[in-house]
Amino acid sequence: MLSKRITTGIIGAAFTIFVIYEGNWLFFAMMTILAMLGWQEYVRLMKKMDANLTVIPGHIWIVCLFFAYWFTNNKVIMLLSVIMMSWILLRTVIRHEFVKPVDSAYSLYGLIYIVGGFLSMLVLRNSMIGDSLNQYFQTAMIEPSKFIVFLLVFSTWASDTFAFAVGKLKGKKKLCPAVSPSKTVEGFFGGILGTIITAVVFSLIFKFSLLHGLVIGIIIAIMAPLGDLIESILKRVCDVKDSGNIIPGHGGILDRFDSLLFAAPAVYVYVLLIGR
Repeated sequence: MLSKRITTGIIGAAFTIFVIYEGNWLFFAMMTILAMLGWQEYVRLMKKMDANLTVIPGHIWIVCLFFAYWFTNNKVIMLLSVIMMSWILLRTVIRHEFVKPVDSAYSLYGLIYIVGGFLSMLVLRNSMIGDSLNQYFQTAMIEPSKFIVFLLVFSTWASDTFAFAVGKLKGKKKLCPAVSPSKTVEGFFGGILGTIITAVVFSLIFKFSLLHGLVIGIIIAIMAPLGDLIESILKRVCDVKDSGNIIPGHGGILDRFDSLLFAAPAVYVYVLLIGR
């Protein structure tokens, strides 16, 4: 099991690095597919709670929204968002015998959680966003949009890795036993420290602003473990160990990308604030 996990992890990491580096339609396709697979996993989780979600319209909306962004049509994005929100709420009227208000809440929760994370990563990889950060690089060693996504991904990986390693070696006090019994306070702070160090070192290597690299590291250090806990509580209430089994040795898409789904939107907001 461990060898399968390591092998899958290495192959997955190499592929992810390649896709991020190449960007363009390949990264767009990857984010769209991951969002759809993540939504499908979420739907299966919610079935454990007998929730009646808007499954097929959810898939269609995700594809249309990502394509609308890819073709830079903000008006269509707004229109699609209003249509989807209206449909989710109106289902409780049109199909009131089968769809309860709580079902609408579950649908909105899942779509915001999953689409918000993957779409944020896609936007961060967009060169227009990256161009606004040129002023924070001493020398142009790498395209800014590539750097930001690599910084996000590597720092998030560092959060998971350091938290796991420190928790195994030094972990004694449980962080949140009711939600995730294996997580410890020592592992939590180890993950925070490892994330910040990774972000700072990464920024130094690529001549990025040390101040902004540090702040982004702190943002990821806080948001990544919270994303992990959010997915943990989803699995806890649904009484499952993994969200899926599509990734051998790692579980599902939500298991593997839980931290990124929460960290990416926060990093995107910060990049918007500092960009010019």
